[in-house]
Amino acid sequence: MRLRVDGQEVETKEGALLLEVARVPTLCHHPQTETRGLCRLCLVEANGRLVPACATEAREGLEVRTETEELRALRKTLLEWLFLTTDLSLAPELRTLLEEYGGEPERWGEVPRRKGREALRDNPFFLRDYARCVNCRRCVDACGDGIMGVYALAMEGRGLLAHPTTPLDRPLPETPCVFCGNCVQVCPTGALRPLSLEV
Repeated sequence: MRLRVDGQEVETKEGALLLEVARVPTLCHHPQTETRGLCRLCLVEANGRLVPACATEAREGLEVRTETEELRALRKTLLEWLFLTTDLSLAPELRTLLEEYGGEPERWGEVPRRKGREALRDNPFFLRDYARCVNCRRCVDACGDGIMGVYALAMEGRGLLAHPTTPLDRPLPETPCVFCGNCVQVCPTGALRPLSLEV
């Protein structure tokens, strides 16, 4: 199957996602989880329509554009708002992406930051620090349908107050959690991180 990406002909297999054939940034997508299309960083223009590359299959003859002026402006704004509302000091890849798109979060002035609770140390293995969470839902999916199937994590709240938590907000040892560490491995921001890294 053939399509065009930024003017270049690309050959790919049936059922491939545009994210596999077009080099675009993403935050919510992870190859081991089922999370798709939440962060919008991977939006591309396909035959004139904006679609998330992580949730759209390649099709024969599709014309894909990844770096239009409008798409760059959109990614820049999305990244700026992530940095304005969330502590991303443990996410150097996102800082690099912000710089690549010329992001200037300060141009928006003061905006409310995520109201994270104190970092939770309710188990001997990892810290849950939701002030650093961007709600990509990777951890919830890794714990649930994506990898483990134990459902020890769930989403709670809405908007800037949304964050992963445990069912009924119980300490992790009182949930089905088996402390496999998959949620920590897929977290892109350090919201979940090993206690061994804490000083």
